[in-house]
Amino acid sequence: MHELGIMYNIVERVLEVVRNNGLSEVEAIVLTVGEKSGVVTQYLHSCYPAAIDGTMLENTALEIISADTEEFTLKEIRAR
Repeated sequence: MHELGIMYNIVERVLEVVRNNGLSEVEAIVLTVGEKSGVVTQYLHSCYPAAIDGTMLENTALEIISADTEEFTLKEIRAR
């Protein structure tokens, strides 16, 4: 299941954005996941709690937008 590695990578990227921009709270992480990307959205949701455990993202929602493409992107970080 490569989704766990993907989720850890996304969390690291989000935490870097938080540090670099002095953000205090992240409300949601929004991903676009193409149906042809080879990434299983259900597995991303399953891995998410483990990936954010012990970080400042523990109360952050994960939102996934499905697309009919090969695209897989970190679309948005909703933060304050």
